[in-house]
Formats: sequence, C-alpha cells, structure tokens
Amino acid sequence: MKEEVKTLNESIIDIRVALQKKNLKKSGRNKFAGFDYFELADFLPTLNELMQKEKINDVFTIYDNEANLLLIKGEERQVYKMPFVIFDTPVNIKKDDKTGEVREVKSMQDIQYLGALNTYYKRYLYLNAFGITDGDVIDSMDNNDLKAKKKEQKPDTNYRDLIYKYCEEHNIDATEIAQTYKLNAKSSNKDFERAYFDLTLFKEN
Repeated sequence: MKEEVKTLNESIIDIRVALQKKNLKKSGRNKFAGFDYFELADFLPTLNELMQKEKINDVFTIYDNEANLLLIKGEERQVYKMPFVIFDTPVNIKKDDKTGEVREVKSMQDIQYLGALNTYYKRYLYLNAFGITDGDVIDSMDNNDLKAKKKEQKPDTNYRDLIYKYCEEHNIDATEIAQTYKLNAKSSNKDFERAYFDLTLFKEN
C-alpha cells in the first residue's frame, strides 16, 4: 500500500504539535521589562530536525522593505511576511555630571546592528509560522495602572531626563536601555515617554 504524502500545511501542523511536546526553554531575558523570550538558538535546532523529517525547506529573505519566510515542500510554497524597518543604530547615551551635556555615540557598527535586526525579524517569522508562543507581555499589562502613571506626569515632562534619573537610581547602564527600546538622538519625547512607562511599570510590578 502506497504511503500517503502529507501536504505542506499538514506537515506544518504536525511540526507545531511536535514543538509543543518538546517543552522548549526560553533563554532570552529582558531584565528591564521583566519577561523571558525565545532566542533563535532555543528552538531552531529542534525545528530543523522536524522540518528535515517532514521534508520542508525554509528560505529567509529581506527584499523591498519586507521580511519573508518561505516554506517549501515539493511543489508547494507557503510564505510568512513582516514589514521590514531599518532603525537607526542604537547609541550610548551619556550625560556629563558637571555640564549636563548629553553625548551620544553609536553602540555598535551599522553592519552589526543590521545583523541584529535580521535575527530579530527571522525569529518572529519562525514564531508566527510554527505557532511558537513567546512572552505575552503586552496582554499582561494593567492598562489602568498605566493610565494612572501618565496622569501623575505633567504635559511638559522631559522623559529623556526621567530615564537618565531612573538609570542612575537603579544602577542601570543607559546604553542597554537605549538598545532595548531603540532610542537614539532622533527619538522624540514621546518615544522616551513610552520607554519610561514600559520600563517603570514592569520594574515596579
């Protein structure tokens, strides 16, 4: 009796179920926001073995401002997409205690940051394609607490300075904050505001 060949979609479903049974461990840790997340190395080796078993090949590409993960099995194709945005390279933010002057220096070479972005998008496309559940950070936030925090601040609050102060009080390297929340010299006060509330909300809860 001839063995029935599974479709690409059937193979993807089987891989998703198999991954659930593997009890994968998250090694990534956002120490500022207080949650764990999957890094590529946490699931890719296992995923590669499962895709080999199901005879699925994967091709990751970035083209025309779009990141794509193409899954191939025989003549079948299935693609997962995300808009690709190139952010400015994060900077080290340092404030002179005497003059109050702020100096911003790139934290890495542009090509290094491009590589980091590549890994970031690739990770999320795999998570989406194979139903790998990461930390549901946004859903766990208490929106009432967030609104209360905003009411405590005046409309003209300088959130850049608040983040500096927060880093000093908690002995945190401002460079890591800038990298985590993608802050740089071109970031607006609104960008710093979002980072400040995200940072302090998770830190206190």
